[in-house]
Amino acid sequence: MNFELLAEERVAIESAGIAAAQWSWQAHAAYQRRGIVKPEDLTGRRSAFLIRHAMDLQGVELQEALDDPKKARGGARSLPCAMREIDRAGLRAAPVDISVLPAFSAVVTLRFQLLTPLLTRDDDPFYLFDNPVRKDHVYGVPFLAAASVKGLAADAFQRGFPHRLPWKELGKKSDDQSRTMRYRQDNQIAKRLFGIASDDPQELASEAGRLHFSPVWFSHVQYLVMNPSRTDKDGKPDGSGIGTQPIQFEAVAPVTEKGKPVQAEIGFFYFNPAGARDSDETTARTDIACFLGALAAWWPALGLGAKRLSGYGAIAPLSANCRATGYADMQQPIEFSGVDSWRRLAERIAKGRA
Repeated sequence: MNFELLAEERVAIESAGIAAAQWSWQAHAAYQRRGIVKPEDLTGRRSAFLIRHAMDLQGVELQEALDDPKKARGGARSLPCAMREIDRAGLRAAPVDISVLPAFSAVVTLRFQLLTPLLTRDDDPFYLFDNPVRKDHVYGVPFLAAASVKGLAADAFQRGFPHRLPWKELGKKSDDQSRTMRYRQDNQIAKRLFGIASDDPQELASEAGRLHFSPVWFSHVQYLVMNPSRTDKDGKPDGSGIGTQPIQFEAVAPVTEKGKPVQAEIGFFYFNPAGARDSDETTARTDIACFLGALAAWWPALGLGAKRLSGYGAIAPLSANCRATGYADMQQPIEFSGVDSWRRLAERIAKGRA
């Protein structure tokens, strides 16, 4: 659909009348790129797009704001995405059939509420905004890729179970890959969970991890404006060189267009290789419990996505569900709800129940 919009001669989409309002915000964003040769030519179109779709104008008429952008003031609106199309296309991971997995495997679903906007980075080479959130390129639905989820999970585990040496002493300067390999070589649980990717099989063989992740899909998008400049007491740039121009970001919205909290879920399964070394029940139970404990401790504290240490991507756990095979005390699914649900599931798996 986006390619058709770029090619069509549709004057109505560029107007501020009723016809333009009938177009979705994503269709309009795609059309705004039509005929653009230089990135700087997008400036005016970005402003019009933000006024028309992404701002609560607080009593100012749309046409008045378009004619005089200085009058356009208000908070960011939450823009819905085509989640139903994702479901119809089968892009959300289907439930894992636990019955076909080896003994002591487990499937876990962690549900959470997004508290602040979440930032990711898309690879679209030419978008209406310079900092787009990562989205499915057909349906335009934002998501956190499985590889990103794995990286965030590995970071949480390393924080929860640190090495005896400081992180910077585990490898070469500014070489996190070598530090990660050293960490996993020395921590057998981390090695089993996340594996090792070696560039030199002569020195160290690669090994697949037992954890397998799914993407995390989100339902809404909003636009943020960040001003990185520092000013003096008179409100003028202080000359620090940090920047003077606002930066526009597309982000995953924490609330729907109706003001309800956005919820999402993270799914993963632990594949226990039957008959392999360290595949007994105690080892598998320890692996899963330690992993869940690390996520419960660090993800709510740090958040998800980019710039999370600045407050973006904050989350609150809502529920935790585990389906497992081979465990005498987990023949039925286990589920907890509430902000402590992830921790309670970790404790339940660790302790077991006769």
